[in-house]
Amino acid sequence: MLRRISWKAPIKDWYWKQTDQKILFNSLFHRSLNRKVTAIGNRSFSTAVPEKNDRDFQKRASDFADVSARGIGQVIFLNSQTSGLAILGGLALGDPYLATMATIGTITATGTAKLAGIDSTSINDGLLGYNGCLVGCAAAVFGPASIMACTTTTLVGSAATPFVASALKESMGNMPQWTFAFNIVTLTNLLRTRPFLPPPPSGETETFVLEELMSKDFEALVMARESTTVPSPSVGDLMMSPLKGISQIFVVESSLSGAVIVGGIASYSPMLAAHAVVGSAIGTLMGLVTGAEMTELTMGLYGFNSALTSMGVGVFFVHSTPTMLLSAGGAALTASLFGAMKTVFGAYGAPALTLPFCFTMSACYLLPKQIPALVLAKSPHSPEKNQA
Repeated sequence: MLRRISWKAPIKDWYWKQTDQKILFNSLFHRSLNRKVTAIGNRSFSTAVPEKNDRDFQKRASDFADVSARGIGQVIFLNSQTSGLAILGGLALGDPYLATMATIGTITATGTAKLAGIDSTSINDGLLGYNGCLVGCAAAVFGPASIMACTTTTLVGSAATPFVASALKESMGNMPQWTFAFNIVTLTNLLRTRPFLPPPPSGETETFVLEELMSKDFEALVMARESTTVPSPSVGDLMMSPLKGISQIFVVESSLSGAVIVGGIASYSPMLAAHAVVGSAIGTLMGLVTGAEMTELTMGLYGFNSALTSMGVGVFFVHSTPTMLLSAGGAALTASLFGAMKTVFGAYGAPALTLPFCFTMSACYLLPKQIPALVLAKSPHSPEKNQA
C-alpha cells in the first residue's frame, strides 16, 4: 500500500526555519544598533566612533597647547602653562605683531620636535619650544618688514632650533643649553643679511652743517633746531627701565609688558620675580656707572641679560646668601659683557641678543666645583623649592 506524503510538511518546516533565522537576525541587528546609535527625537546618528575621535583630537590639541604655553614660560625658566599665557598676554599688550610671531615660533618648534621624535620629556616641559619663541620675537623686530617674509623667517628658524638644541645637549653635557640655540639660529641669519641692508640716511650732524652753510640766519636756524630736539630721558624713565629690561627679554620695549611679565613670574615664584627685578635694576645701574647712553638705559637694553642671569642663578642654585651674592654679581658682570659685545656685534649691524647671559650663566654654573658654598639644586625649580 502506498504511503501518502503530505506536501504541506516540508513547506511548514521551511517556513518556521526561515522565521527563526529572521528573529535571530533581527535580535542581533537591534542589539548592535543599540550600542552604536544614539537616538535623538525621531532622528538617529551614528556617534560612537566620531565621538571617540573628537575626544582624542581635543585631548591632543589641549596637550599641545599646554606644552606650547610652557615653551613661552621656559624662556624665563617657568615650567607653567599659566605663567606662559600671562607672558603672552603681556607681549600682546606691548606689541601684538611680535606676540603673534612668538606664538608661531613656539608652535613651530614644538611641533617640529614632536614630528622628529625628540625626547618627549623635554617636549612636555616646553624645553624645545622656548628657543622658537625667541626666534619669532627677534624676527618681528630685526627681521624683514614684509609680514610674509617675517613669517617665513620665523617658521624656518624655529623649525631649526630643536635640532640645534639636541646637538647642544650632547656637547654641553649636564649643563643646560640656556638660549644658545636661539642665538645660533638668529645670529646666523642676521649676520648674513643685515650688513647688506642699504645704509641709513646721512647723519644729523652732516645735515646740520649743510643747513648752517646754506642758511643766512644762523640764530634762527639754531632756535628752530632746538625747538625740534627730542627731550632727554627723565628720572622717571630711568626708574621704569628695570621693567622695560624684563620686557626686552622678549624684544619688547614696554614697562606695562614688563609689569605683566613680572606678575606671571610672581605667580610661579615670588622670590624669582624679585631676582628678575633686582637683576634688571643692577644691570641698568652698571650701565649708568660705565657711561652707557641714557637712551639705551631707559630702553632697558642693559637690563634684560642681567635679569636672565639673576633668574638663572635663582632657578639652578639652592637659595642661600652666597647664591644671592652670585645673582647680584652675575647681573653686574653680564651688563659689562653686554656693553662690550654690543659694540662688537654692532659693527656688523647685528644685536648681541642673549649671548652675554649665556656666557655669564655658563661660568656661574661651573662655580660650585670651586666654591663649595654654592650648591646646585637637585631638581631646579625656584628659590622656594630648590633643595640640594
